[in-house]
Amino acid sequence: MLRELLSSEPDGNPMAAVLVPIITCRDTKILMIKRGKDLTRSAGHIAFPGGMIERGEDAVETALREFEEELGVNRSKIDVIGFLKTREVLEYRIKICPVVGVTDENNFSPDLREVSRILIDRLERVLTSRRVADWGANFECMGELVWGASSRVLDDLYLRIVRKYGSIKRFFSILRGNYARRY
Repeated sequence: MLRELLSSEPDGNPMAAVLVPIITCRDTKILMIKRGKDLTRSAGHIAFPGGMIERGEDAVETALREFEEELGVNRSKIDVIGFLKTREVLEYRIKICPVVGVTDENNFSPDLREVSRILIDRLERVLTSRRVADWGANFECMGELVWGASSRVLDDLYLRIVRKYGSIKRFFSILRGNYARRY
């Protein structure tokens, strides 16, 4: 069900990629990180694991590599199911490709230089926390405000679900009743 909402190829010409990890243990959850406080870019921000695309890599390889480096989980544990819309981060003048992946992994060994906190919350709760302000939508994940590029990624997912299913609640109601076709 989630896969049918996503693009099968990345759009644009991204310079960076993030993994939007959907965790399937017991309930559908999403993982985000609080970036380390000593990082040069976006220190302390709530984000998805990710980084710059290196020579010879594509967006999927980058997203999986960064997830493995930042959270200590082997990339083979992630099933990539599609892409959300490439987003521009004006502050850094880069385009980021959100790669959506599904995993049942829930044991993480974060690189504490890059990740100060792992946030795992029910995807339904995060998406229904959506609030629209003058500058766009923002969300909440485990009590932390999600704004900027990360909120635009979540808003893309939110809007795709609402367009197809009419509401977030309806989508999750169908998802819970249709376990075999979830992702």
